[in-house]
Amino acid sequence: MNQLTSLLSNGDTLDFGATRYYAAILGESPSQGARSPLLWNAAFQREDISAFMHPMDLPPNRLEYVVAALKDDSRFIGGAVTMPYKVEILPFLDKVQPEAKIIGAVNCIYRSQAGLVGTNTDGAGALWSLTEKLKKNGEDLNGKKILLIGTGGAGSAVATYVANEIGAQGTILLSNRNEHSAMILADKLGDVCKSSSIGWPINTSDVANTDIIINCSSIGFENMLRDGGGFISLRPYTSIGSIDKTANVPVNTDEGERAYCRQVRESVKKNLNQAMEILIAADSPMVFDIIYQPEETVLLFLAGLAGCNTLNGREMNLEQAVIAYDMATVAAKLRLSDRDLVRSTMAKV
Repeated sequence: MNQLTSLLSNGDTLDFGATRYYAAILGESPSQGARSPLLWNAAFQREDISAFMHPMDLPPNRLEYVVAALKDDSRFIGGAVTMPYKVEILPFLDKVQPEAKIIGAVNCIYRSQAGLVGTNTDGAGALWSLTEKLKKNGEDLNGKKILLIGTGGAGSAVATYVANEIGAQGTILLSNRNEHSAMILADKLGDVCKSSSIGWPINTSDVANTDIIINCSSIGFENMLRDGGGFISLRPYTSIGSIDKTANVPVNTDEGERAYCRQVRESVKKNLNQAMEILIAADSPMVFDIIYQPEETVLLFLAGLAGCNTLNGREMNLEQAVIAYDMATVAAKLRLSDRDLVRSTMAKV
């Protein structure tokens, strides 16, 4: 256990010996507000299971060693994987479920007789949240035209599930800063719906008659993100407007985001103006941002002003936690499957 503690950036704050079992969320900085520990720990307490989910902050060069340490500890039952390790963790697992292999990313791990198994609940969680929202308006996804931004781990999962629901009469347009990634995904989805890559930034001519815009990128996330030059903030931006190189100005931790925003204000102004043009060109589509921190991103705020129906990532995050908790605790034989009880408990958090 001392070895695991020494590998984590926040290891000295975690008490792995406080419960008989434990779970974890692995990421760059999940201790800075990840919701999964709150949800899992509420369920553990409600079901009187001696277990606790810990946020594990770790730098990229320690991921392999942390996974190895978790494999060696039979008290570890599984958990979640978040940015930026959903793809990087794949070669270190003992088994990856078929759907996660197709998606090419994992956001959930659990212990089984085969060792540590990876799966992906992003798509299922997003689809559940989106379809529940549409049901309230008497709608479904069949035949819809979707614009999805961000084709990384979460985006690939969401696109795969949504494509199956919109079917052969539906259309999915994929936009990603790395266009090659979007092109590969569009080719994979071509067998189930009409799909194409439209590049990034998005042109207004590409989005006419779009029914739903889905943001699966990290643009708009409230926590700072790390790049080659240090920490940057993408919170002031939307994913449907351009972001020029001034956005890569590192956040000075002594001055904070206020000083940062002064430096990038011209970039932000351009981004917001383009975003409004796209929302208008798409004729007030529904806008789903899978980010839940903050609950209202700049994209959702602008979409609301433009008269769009909006949805954030909070319900998606809840459903993901329900599915992942169910997998981990049932595999560990700690409980019988009762998702309704788990969901109602987590929904109160």
